[in-house]
Amino acid sequence: MKNFREIDIEGNAHDRGVSHGEQLRSQISDALIFYRDIFMLSEPELLEQAAHFQRIITGFSAEYAEEITGIAEGAGQNVLLIVALNARTEILALNGGAPVNECTSMCFSDSTVLGQTWDWGKPVEDLCSVMRISRPDGHVIRMLAEPGIIGKIGMNSAGVGVCLNILTLGSRLDGVPVHVLLRAILDCKSATEAAAVINRAPLGKSSNIIVADHSGFCFDTEFAGDEMLSPESFKGNFIHTNHYLSKEINALDDPKFFNSRARMNTATKKVSLLTHYSVSTMMDILSDDSHQQFPIYRNYIYDDILHDVGTVATIVMDLSKLEIHIRKAKYPGNLFTTFSVI
Repeated sequence: MKNFREIDIEGNAHDRGVSHGEQLRSQISDALIFYRDIFMLSEPELLEQAAHFQRIITGFSAEYAEEITGIAEGAGQNVLLIVALNARTEILALNGGAPVNECTSMCFSDSTVLGQTWDWGKPVEDLCSVMRISRPDGHVIRMLAEPGIIGKIGMNSAGVGVCLNILTLGSRLDGVPVHVLLRAILDCKSATEAAAVINRAPLGKSSNIIVADHSGFCFDTEFAGDEMLSPESFKGNFIHTNHYLSKEINALDDPKFFNSRARMNTATKKVSLLTHYSVSTMMDILSDDSHQQFPIYRNYIYDDILHDVGTVATIVMDLSKLEIHIRKAKYPGNLFTTFSVI
């Protein structure tokens, strides 16, 4: 398939979860097979970790915990396994994490355009869906998400969008799972409200989140365990890959981050040459494959842990027009599909 599956989810928290689980039952089963393979934990160890994160999620938002329970019910799965999917980033970090050379994200604040590539294991490509989530109060979320996971990359009907880059800290992560936090951001009515949500979430993450809204307000937050850091903008724009920018946490000479630093260099150079900031210019940058070894937009290549890693999706959001443009993987002639958020 050249496009991602679309699903509609609506109702209260429990109903949303059940609908999600029923519609993606087989995909959730396949996702669990994929992640169990790379978690490298025994079943008791995995369930113990999931029980910890279930307590964390419930303390952060009983509504999200209820939605996750509904997903388990609809999919016919143990609820702790659905929790494990939602905490997959933090659980992966227990064993040093999977490869971090995943994503290139950016925000053009003057034109309220936000977007990124998402690079990950090829098996998830055909498991992901473009979800439209409608709450009873009329709030709508449109996001690209993995099956069983309640939050990901996307935007909402209030014109708030969010992007994610996984970072490597080298320590245990035990806070609110970053994918749950993404959902909390997408439930906000403004970037200011999203900043408050981030500030009340317990730490214990190793990620970067760029948030923007239709007013042009945009901010970037790096999570480094017990710290939250604020990277500087570049000519008023934010650009991020998969190494820390605010603090020398990832060594310059560490080969694990050569990929990330190369993509950062390419993106920064291309942004510096822009004369206008638009959806099309962001699409151009996120489609750049000029770097022979470390392109922004890449084909799948073999990896020891994830087997094949490459660009699963490219997402560009027009926060003013309430439109999200999504392209699946890297196939010849594959174009962006445009979705209205409302």
